[in-house]
Amino acid sequence: MAEAACPDDEASPCAICYEPCAQSVDLPCQCKVDYCASCWDRALAKSFNSCAQARCPTCRAPVRVDYDDASDRLTFGAQVELESADGTRVRLAQQLRPRQIRILAEFAAQHGAPLPLPAEDPPLADGVAPRAATPPAPASPAPPTGTLPPAEMPSCASGPPPSPTGAVASAPPPPPTGTSPVTAQRERSRAVVVAAVRHATCLAQAGQLPRCVCGAALELISVQERARRFMQQAESWRTSQALAPLLQRGAMKIVCDLCNQPMSMDGTMGKLWACERGDGTIKHATSNDICMACFIYHAFGVDVQEQLE
Repeated sequence: MAEAACPDDEASPCAICYEPCAQSVDLPCQCKVDYCASCWDRALAKSFNSCAQARCPTCRAPVRVDYDDASDRLTFGAQVELESADGTRVRLAQQLRPRQIRILAEFAAQHGAPLPLPAEDPPLADGVAPRAATPPAPASPAPPTGTLPPAEMPSCASGPPPSPTGAVASAPPPPPTGTSPVTAQRERSRAVVVAAVRHATCLAQAGQLPRCVCGAALELISVQERARRFMQQAESWRTSQALAPLLQRGAMKIVCDLCNQPMSMDGTMGKLWACERGDGTIKHATSNDICMACFIYHAFGVDVQEQLE
């Protein structure tokens, strides 16, 4: 069951906001009330954060939520089998992942690449050339979150602004004379990562933000700010019989919704992307978070782990 459009002359008021339902929801339960799509979405998200399950706001029947990529719509059915909160989160994140990856690729196509990556690097010792970074196929798995020393994290103020086409205006400086080939390659690889992070940072500071799968903007925030928002979320979880035990065991964590790896809260990579809607939609009832490594991988084709290994 999914959302259904109603003719204007037949639109009934939403049971929550009392506005005419331009797009009502075909309910998966026996309730005979009408909900507009946005109120139904928020109600399921609020229920999930309260009892770790999406439930109808009227009869409290469990609702199974799925995402159909072909139609770009949520579908709703009766929840027959019990599913854990993390199971629901992971399932929806996996269903939404291909679309989010396409959104990041489209964003990069609009704003250009951070640096023109060389088609072939100079050979190393014994004529062996290193692997060249290549843009990943959309269906390829995301790499584990890479690391970059916080002291080397770039900002717009520390480098040239993006050119009108979105590319960073200048290439990284050449390595000092006398540097070994292996060291030179490492420095070039690190410069590629730094340029990609700087480009993303400059775009965010200029107000050029990628979209989340829910349609809102993805904000570039510090790990400290995300930790603060997490603590705000945790306040509501402490009163939940289903979520409070998970919180006490440390099972509630900030996880990248693309690679499903826990976010590093020690300043590694410095920043991450988070949806401005937070937990206000059942599409990502505990927020949509994307680590910087996954962002520059899917947007710019820069594999942090490969470049810095």
